Amino acid sequence: MVQDEDIRLAKALFEQGYLDRVRLEKFQRELKETQTEGPAEILSEVLGVGDEIVAETISSVFHIPFIELTPEIITVPQAVFPDTVLQKNRILPLISSGVELTVAFVDPPYKALVDSLRLEAKLFVIPVAVTLSAYNNIVRGEKQGFTEIRALPNKLNLDSLDVQRGGRERYQELLRANKLPSADALIEEFILRGVKDNVSDIHLEPADNELRVRFNHDGVMERLVSLPKEYQESITNVIKTRAGMNSFERKKPQDGRFSQMFANYSYDFRVSNIPTIFGERITVRILKKSARVVNIHELGFDPDNLMKLRYLLRRPRGLVVVAGPAGSGKSTTLYASVNELRAGQKNVLTVENPVEYRLQFASQVQVDAEQKLDFAGALRAILRQNPDVILVGEIRDAETGNVAAEAALTGNLVLTTMLSSDALSTIPRLISLGIPPYSLAPTLTGVIYQQLVRKICAHCKEEYLPSRRILAALGLEQLDGSLTLFRGKGCEVCGGDGYLGRTAIHEVLVIDEEVRDLIYQQASPVRLREVAKVKGFEAIRFDAAKKLAAGIISGEEFLRVLG
Repeated sequence: MVQDEDIRLAKALFEQGYLDRVRLEKFQRELKETQTEGPAEILSEVLGVGDEIVAETISSVFHIPFIELTPEIITVPQAVFPDTVLQKNRILPLISSGVELTVAFVDPPYKALVDSLRLEAKLFVIPVAVTLSAYNNIVRGEKQGFTEIRALPNKLNLDSLDVQRGGRERYQELLRANKLPSADALIEEFILRGVKDNVSDIHLEPADNELRVRFNHDGVMERLVSLPKEYQESITNVIKTRAGMNSFERKKPQDGRFSQMFANYSYDFRVSNIPTIFGERITVRILKKSARVVNIHELGFDPDNLMKLRYLLRRPRGLVVVAGPAGSGKSTTLYASVNELRAGQKNVLTVENPVEYRLQFASQVQVDAEQKLDFAGALRAILRQNPDVILVGEIRDAETGNVAAEAALTGNLVLTTMLSSDALSTIPRLISLGIPPYSLAPTLTGVIYQQLVRKICAHCKEEYLPSRRILAALGLEQLDGSLTLFRGKGCEVCGGDGYLGRTAIHEVLVIDEEVRDLIYQQASPVRLREVAKVKGFEAIRFDAAKKLAAGIISGEEFLRVLG
């Protein structure tokens, strides 16, 4: 079927001399007869027009960007749309930002198709042009990588050792038969299943009569197995040895790390332990290695908040803090912010523990406690390197905070993170750490607070009328019977729970002269909020409400994260 967009594309190629009249007629004939091939495929593989020429012409004719398609660009699951839609139309969802979804098109961005995608995803679709060859490479590579990871077989039957499922007797039988799996084999199984299930953390939690193993999956804890207590010491020692930690030190917290390959993909594992009354509790964070630093427009910022963030990053000096609870993606936002400032004229230096991404445009310093190089000491040394932009991994104490404030005060743009409960409470928290108000007020330029929320699985998203209980909890009981929300009903793609992937919700506080004066006065968070609200500050619940209305998150997820 020949559509108007196909005619416009063919006409442009004809006018540019890439098609003569004979090949133009053949193109139209092939397009009418084919059931599977698109115009880009016919032009490239049948008529010999280079696929880059086709993509650039589509970009020019339909006024959409042309991009180099690489695996690192893709930050949303292809399951945003059913596989049949992706394959039939040769499209790939790439980036989700607020209410916008960037989608790669091999063929022209047909108006009817774009409108259909908008309705299905409940997002504003932004088309971009890509080459056919790049699209084919990505599709083959993504399918192969996903299949290889998922196809890795489990090696142990954990149910037979689960003391909450009657595994105590089975454990004794295996012990007598000398057939118990080793601690090494069990740890391999935990890691393998964590990688296959795409979990963020593995938690090993000692209890009175068991060692409980749980996965953190998109912010929700799920029990994997409860092992007999006898395994606790050997499993703890093996993990600490792998992570380069002191196996004999059991009374102090430690940190370590190790790396491992799965199906040709490299993973980093960050290990943290802490002594409890029942033994050492261990958390293993799973990080898939990637050389790519994301861009800030990929992080789910609402357009207004993104504009505020870019304003803060364009300031030549000042202290910008990315705040949030543990595991809320603060470091990702920090790196994306520095990535926004990667112009060659900038002298960018970082001090981190550990260095998570390699930045080609920056000089990176890794803190090393054994070498007596801490954050404050490294930061003081960096100040002698004439920096323009400084990234400080985290403000943990008064000394680091004061040096960071001093660096901002003397003409540097300093970006850092810290733990906090919201943007406004970050200010008294910085003061309570030991940064005096007279030092903080002239240096702090902005605070970005964020939390992660689970996104509704686009593959099984459905509309529904929420219950009166949900509406009352959301403060919308007056809309009972008239408000439509969205949820995932559960499918194979999302594992039946209705959620797939996560995004961030934000609040961005820009410090102006009036707020600066309140910091001098050590005003309460309530007073700070009153003034900030007049200046246009929107609390994180407002950003979450926008994503709720757009069908990105569910009412239940809104309440789980924000109460």
